[in-house]
Amino acid sequence: MKALDLRRHLKVGISLIYYLVRETGRVVLKLVGQQPTERLTILYYHGVKAECRSNFARQMEALRRRAMVLPACYRGDLPAHGSKKCVAITFDDAFVSVAENALPELGRHSFPATIFVPVGWLGQTPGWTMKPIETGSVEAPELSEVVMSAEQLRGLTHSLVSLGSHTLSHPELPELGSERARDEVEGSRALLSGLIGRDVCELAFPYGAHNDSTVAMCRAALYETVYSIIPEEVDTTANVYLRGRTATEPSDGALEFFLKFNGAYEWMRYAIAFKKRVRSALRTIRGAGSAAPKTC
Repeated sequence: MKALDLRRHLKVGISLIYYLVRETGRVVLKLVGQQPTERLTILYYHGVKAECRSNFARQMEALRRRAMVLPACYRGDLPAHGSKKCVAITFDDAFVSVAENALPELGRHSFPATIFVPVGWLGQTPGWTMKPIETGSVEAPELSEVVMSAEQLRGLTHSLVSLGSHTLSHPELPELGSERARDEVEGSRALLSGLIGRDVCELAFPYGAHNDSTVAMCRAALYETVYSIIPEEVDTTANVYLRGRTATEPSDGALEFFLKFNGAYEWMRYAIAFKKRVRSALRTIRGAGSAAPKTC
């Protein structure tokens, strides 16, 4: 079995255990007369190629039967809808394949979606570096896609599709100087708003890369909501400015997709935080070791 397949199966297994434990806890709460807190799961895709459309259609049918699809920026109490899970759908990079293959399937069910646009690459093949997405996907999206043009973006159905910024050039914002990072954040909002003739209130960080400074820049630029790629459930009744999302692919199997839209990959945020702490501790230890005086 390939290493990537093994990783994928391992994540499914852990997520299944997480889901069963969490659902058991919810049942216990109900038995003692407490209502479990309902939260929103936000999914994010990249492209949906023609050969993947039937798989994507099956995923949307699963959401029709088992979920209630809301906008990613939804705020307030989640609507009561029986036992259905509340889910949002987003797409990073505004690829043409999304317009051609994903949006018709969403329209079939009247599902809203948000598309995040790298405004400096309209009508072009991406020129940024693609990376494996450690928070859900097992390999990097391919670069054979093309970003939608301004005309294509203007032609999208306003009632179902919201457009957000994915910056201008798709950089890792924390790696930039503050002036250039601000240009990416503010310039993309102004340019995209002018192109489509309506306000742009959301931004998804390329690669999910952000820090306190870049989040503050987004607040100053008057974005209402920003998004990472950390899989976490969203409390829509709280004032959550930075919202996590779960990486999803049309190739996800039925169980894998079920676990993702039910928020069962949330355990990964704890694993990611733990990994960061370990790396930080190791850097500190190495730094202390290199700074220690040498003896003969």
